[in-house]
Amino acid sequence: MPITNYSVLAGKPTAGKVVTGASTHYQITMQAPGGRFTVAVNIQSVDGSEVLYDIVENFTPPDLAGLQALPMGMTALKSEPGGLALDFVRSTVNGAPMITKTQMTLLPQLKAQAKRGSAEEQMVQRARAKALENAVVTLLNMTIADKDGVIYAFGSAFADSGKVDGIHDIHMNQGNPVNNHGGDNGVWQDGALFINLPSKGTWTAVFIAFQTESWRRDSAGNPV
Repeated sequence: MPITNYSVLAGKPTAGKVVTGASTHYQITMQAPGGRFTVAVNIQSVDGSEVLYDIVENFTPPDLAGLQALPMGMTALKSEPGGLALDFVRSTVNGAPMITKTQMTLLPQLKAQAKRGSAEEQMVQRARAKALENAVVTLLNMTIADKDGVIYAFGSAFADSGKVDGIHDIHMNQGNPVNNHGGDNGVWQDGALFINLPSKGTWTAVFIAFQTESWRRDSAGNPV
C-alpha cells in the first residue's frame, strides 16, 4: 500500500542536527501552530540504497498559489493530480518536468569511499558524500535568518508516541523494488523540500530519490 498520511508541513525552522543510525538523517525542528514539528531528511547513502539528489534554485512550485494559501502547520494531501501533491514522474512546471533523473547527482557512500586513495582523495570523497548535508544546512541557516522564511516539507506525517509530530519520507516514494520498500509505492505521493525566502524573493527545491527506485513505473507506482 502507498505511504501513510501523505501531507505537507509548512513552518518556520528553528534548528537542525544530524541524527545517525541505520540511515543518517538531518533533523530540522520547525515551529508552526500546534507546536514543534520534526522534519527528517535523508542526507547520506547507505549500502544498497544510494541517494540521488538535486538542489534547484530559482524554482517555481507546480501550484504556487495553492502553496502560498496554505496555513502554517500540517496539511493532509490527496494523492491525486490537480492539487498540491507531488509526483516526480508526472508533475510539471510551466509545461516542463518538475524534476528528472538526469538532473540528479549520485551521493557516494561515505564509509566506503573513505577507505581508499590518498589523504587528499579521501578528503574530496568525504566532501562529496556530505554535499547534500552541507546544502541542507546552508538552506536551513538562510531560512532561519529570513524573518519570514518558510520551509514546506512534503512526505509522510507521523506522531512520535504523541510527543512531537513530524514528517519523513521526504523523497521519491515510488518505483521501489517489490522486495525493498515495494509496499510504499504509489503515485502523487512524493516528498520534497520547498524553501521560500521572501526577503530575497526566491524559492529553492530539494529533491531526493534512491538509485534503487525505477523511473519507469506503472499507473500504481510500481517499477516496470
